[in-house]
Amino acid sequence: MLYIFAGFPQNNLHAGGLQFAVEEVEELAILEHDENIQYRKEGVFTPGEEGEWLRPIEYHVSDLCVRDGITWDWFPETFTFGNGVSVHKTQASPEYKTVVHGTDLNLDQFLHQYGVTKLTDLALERTHIRHEGWEKYEARWLPGTCPQEPHVVHLTWLVTTHRLNRTAYERIRALIEGGAEPKDFHLFSETPGHHFSVPRVYDGGPGYGGERAFPMP
Repeated sequence: MLYIFAGFPQNNLHAGGLQFAVEEVEELAILEHDENIQYRKEGVFTPGEEGEWLRPIEYHVSDLCVRDGITWDWFPETFTFGNGVSVHKTQASPEYKTVVHGTDLNLDQFLHQYGVTKLTDLALERTHIRHEGWEKYEARWLPGTCPQEPHVVHLTWLVTTHRLNRTAYERIRALIEGGAEPKDFHLFSETPGHHFSVPRVYDGGPGYGGERAFPMP
């Protein structure tokens, strides 16, 4: 069973730390770790490009995800969830261009087409370039919910061997989306990176786009 939640764990647990909390400390679920079972959008498969289809996928998307505009349709048909615990990050940046108001021409194109023009008679504006790639990305969101500025989408999901009862589900949701402190906190290592994410400081370098999934080691 696949459970999808909004954001990274708000208590700063990384994937391994969340697994430790869910499986060993609080015993909320048994996660699927079998290397021969991989969850994909189109079903559960054995590994590899020619993997054998095993069964339809069962999933649940949290209410917070839906509120943010993310449903099962947000994931492309070829999307792979793997197994165990994963935290996922998608970055997207719409493209804009500066055009002469009322046209689709930039200033150079306008002057080339219309010749000498008083700049005081012109107004420039930024317009969103709605190319095919962006339209496909936007269509993954519920109508009207796709951010129209550069943004990052964080998601966390778990693949379990069985369906969770309501109590276990709500506790896991609280750990991920609500920032609840793990029980028996003294069992978690304070060593940076062991159970909790290590903060990274932005170095001012250029960012990157696209999608990346970070499965638990």
